[in-house]
Amino acid sequence: MIKFGEYLPDLPVHDNAGATVANNVIPHGDSYKQFPGLSIYSGALGARCQGAASGRDNDGNVYLFAGDASKLYRISTTTWGDVSVGGGYSCANDSNWNFTQWGEQLLAAQVGDPVQTFTMGTSSTFASLSASAPQARYIGVVRDFVVVGNTYDTSDGSIPFRVRWSAIGDPTDWTVSSTTQSDFQDLNSANGWVQGVVGGEYGIIFQERAITRMTYVGSPAVFQFDEIEAGYGTNAPGSICKIGTMTAYLGEDGFYMFDGTRSTPISHNMVSKTFYSDLDQAYLYRISSVVDPINQVIFWVYPGASNDSGTPNRVIMFNYAQNSQKRWSVADITLEFIARLAIPTSYTLDSLDSVSASLDSLEFSLDSRVWIDNTISLSAFNTDHKLCFFSGTALDATIETGEVEITPGKRTRLSRIRPMVDGGSSVTMQIGTRNALTESVTWSAETAPNATGDVEVRNNARYHRARVKVSGGFTHAQGVDIVEISEGGSR
Repeated sequence: MIKFGEYLPDLPVHDNAGATVANNVIPHGDSYKQFPGLSIYSGALGARCQGAASGRDNDGNVYLFAGDASKLYRISTTTWGDVSVGGGYSCANDSNWNFTQWGEQLLAAQVGDPVQTFTMGTSSTFASLSASAPQARYIGVVRDFVVVGNTYDTSDGSIPFRVRWSAIGDPTDWTVSSTTQSDFQDLNSANGWVQGVVGGEYGIIFQERAITRMTYVGSPAVFQFDEIEAGYGTNAPGSICKIGTMTAYLGEDGFYMFDGTRSTPISHNMVSKTFYSDLDQAYLYRISSVVDPINQVIFWVYPGASNDSGTPNRVIMFNYAQNSQKRWSVADITLEFIARLAIPTSYTLDSLDSVSASLDSLEFSLDSRVWIDNTISLSAFNTDHKLCFFSGTALDATIETGEVEITPGKRTRLSRIRPMVDGGSSVTMQIGTRNALTESVTWSAETAPNATGDVEVRNNARYHRARVKVSGGFTHAQGVDIVEISEGGSR
């Protein structure tokens, strides 16, 4: 069997050990899985989604929020309600809402307005966190402090390379004090703007051209700032994605995984060149990312070629569980924002009346995890600003093998070949052939397998490659099995 192998579009097609096309599939182990389409779950926000998050109160109740340029919303059943502070907001087109949870408070930040807070179980609307709190593009929690980056305040104005933190244990107190330990640190401005704050036991601060670790040391310094890597960083804040103790991000030459001490390239000589040739870099701020722990895959949504005014129309995926193989894939799907969100409402058969007129017209099956309280699901907002889940009809998949010389030094007459695809309502194959690397590839007609699962072909050439297309969803696509060949002569 010729396995599809890793997605390696940056390498030559000839003698490529992996797949040269892996479109509308999810990388999984030593195969590829179907990529599900979107199913609409909710009504629409007022405008393009610019951030979303869910949180839980101390009793485990789930709250789901989203934001656009002028409002913050909370969902009730499937309807978004405006929970903005009076007067609304001014979230810039090239900015997003950043959320973090502190106790039962859900905090929301973007540089156009003061940090907002919503106490789950108590609040009916958001409110400004504190009169002393700065405005900030990014927010996170490091140990017992709320930390913000890329700030604005009335005293110093805009300081895009500044990191500030609250009083220890008190996110409402931002007055600089050695007693409360609230303070700030200006990073090296030559490294560009702060692009993200990754919280945890220690903080990771991304700039455009540096990665800095902030470690709690107590008074008087409070935090120690160590520039771990110069020359590494990101211009795409939405590409930063935390997975346990690791953080993935998009650098200027490809994707990286940062472990707290160093960055390791994960896409070089595999997908980096192909990705950057497709990426519309005028809309880097429209990139969003999320981890799917069920499939152990990171999803980056980005505006590729032929996008509509920066609307993301492509997904690139990395299976981090297969780090030794570094398996990638891509998908064509248009959406505004991707996230991983908990659903705040449990449904009974009676309460489903509020969602649909009949059981037959439900978007999701009755055994779907969407209807279970506290379920966290891979989610997205479509171009109608509606919350969706990836549980729709699978997208039509295309996978191509590299080009092989089946019989070294000679042409090969290929008569039968078998697609190794588990499932799928429709599977077709094409064979691409040529006799010299200077020639263009000639593709056979799309042909479906016969009753025994074989595809009858009549190809006599030196070099062969296979293209498999699958419609209707499938479980695994592993490769192609060469069933019957004979010598086709030399040239």
